[in-house]
Amino acid sequence: MANAIKFIHTADIHLGKKLSCNTTADMKVNKLLFNATEQAFKNLVELAVEEKVDFILIAGDLYDRKARSIKSSRFFSEQAEFLNKKGITIYIISGNHDPAGVENEVFELPENVKYFSSENVETLKFKKDGKLAARILGQSYRQKFENRTMYNYYTVPDNSVFNISLLHTALNKDNNRYVPVNKSELLTKSEIHYWALGHIHQYQKLNHKPSINFSGTLQAHNISEEGNKGALLVEVDSNLKVKENFIPLAPVVFNEIVINLDQYDELDNLTELKQLINSRLENYNKNIRFENKSKKFKLKVLVLRLNIKGRTELHQYVEANRDELEETLLKDLRSRFRVESPTIWLHSIVLRTAAPIKNLEALKKGSELYQNIDQLINDILADSELKRELIAEWGQIWQGDQNPEDRENHKFFADKKTLADILEESEKIIISELLEGGD
Repeated sequence: MANAIKFIHTADIHLGKKLSCNTTADMKVNKLLFNATEQAFKNLVELAVEEKVDFILIAGDLYDRKARSIKSSRFFSEQAEFLNKKGITIYIISGNHDPAGVENEVFELPENVKYFSSENVETLKFKKDGKLAARILGQSYRQKFENRTMYNYYTVPDNSVFNISLLHTALNKDNNRYVPVNKSELLTKSEIHYWALGHIHQYQKLNHKPSINFSGTLQAHNISEEGNKGALLVEVDSNLKVKENFIPLAPVVFNEIVINLDQYDELDNLTELKQLINSRLENYNKNIRFENKSKKFKLKVLVLRLNIKGRTELHQYVEANRDELEETLLKDLRSRFRVESPTIWLHSIVLRTAAPIKNLEALKKGSELYQNIDQLINDILADSELKRELIAEWGQIWQGDQNPEDRENHKFFADKKTLADILEESEKIIISELLEGGD
């Protein structure tokens, strides 16, 4: 029987990268944000020690850039030395942000840090109690863009011990920038028990046996990276059975709250709108505080974008003063909620209201034209080819990369939620124009 092992899978830590939170004046918030990436890594180290893991896997992009900063390099060196004293090994591949691996390290690293070569796939053996307990395979990026099909060379002699492969990839066969490969090709490597993937910043469980996981980024860096971020704690028993647990470790979390005013017919003025927003945020904050009590690694800052949408009588007040209203609400709500614990920081407020359409559902039921519009939108959402054709019609501005970190600043990506929101609003605009006799 094999030795039981325990390890942490993490990736995309991006040491040296600062968070983008749409704030420059608030010193308290800025201090928390400034230290967030390093604090997330400290939480990871604390988790590793507390759980007595055997080793840590870092699947690329430990650093945010090839030329490491002195501060970031010193920070990692100190954390690695602490883990070395605890007997915990760190296995690292470099990714597209920090290619070439150990060659670019500013400081000499302790012996527990094992960087994989950028020239060839390497297999490193982990021994426990003097017995081979795991094989760990990996290859670092040689440069920013990596089109080598590395996975072809991830081979092991047998599956008598737990075999782990580290790979930094977009998991897209057609993407030649970030190791072109797809899930089906990884599954052909039947001797591999666990694929520790990096590059995608959202935790994703892609396969159970063998395990194929993106751990996601350790700490989100902007509003496009919503939700809890952390790492995977993995336990493997003597029968090579795997148990995985995603552990939130980020001290700062980004989220969006959507308030649909279609559900609030009684709103008569902007004071009542502000009261509604306050109520929603207070309830949200209450739930966060309750969840935080049971967390080992506390949430320090919640960065929120408010998306206020819907067809409402209040639109008459919003329409002429949208920018001023957004600015006023933002200032008032920041002042109100920044003193909470955890701190709530309003990143932005987006007002997407429109004039109401009376009896919209009845109109749809009574008109074949409206039903056809409704059906067309449903068809687009259900048909991938129709989606591609529609987005192509929208122009180059919507041809941005799915991964936010690879997306050009002037481009967008229409994910499922964004596409559905746009089509929903388009339907209402079309019906409004038809009712009003527009062209």
